[in-house]
Amino acid sequence: MAKSKRNQAKIRKILKQKGYKSGKAPKGKVAHHVKPKVKGGKDTKGNIRVISKTKHIKIHRHRREKGKI
Repeated sequence: MAKSKRNQAKIRKILKQKGYKSGKAPKGKVAHHVKPKVKGGKDTKGNIRVISKTKHIKIHRHRREKGKI
């Protein structure tokens, strides 16, 4: 199994633990790593939040502007 498929499976499992029965974020929402994976963040319940797509874009735009990713 490819690494990305394993990660997707982990994230689906975590979303189910967080109460999303389908294992997917609702329409207009995405799973977001609080500590980015490139900075050592893990696929864990405590590091994944479900946020709006708009907020997700803003967070990553801000991180890029600050040189944090």
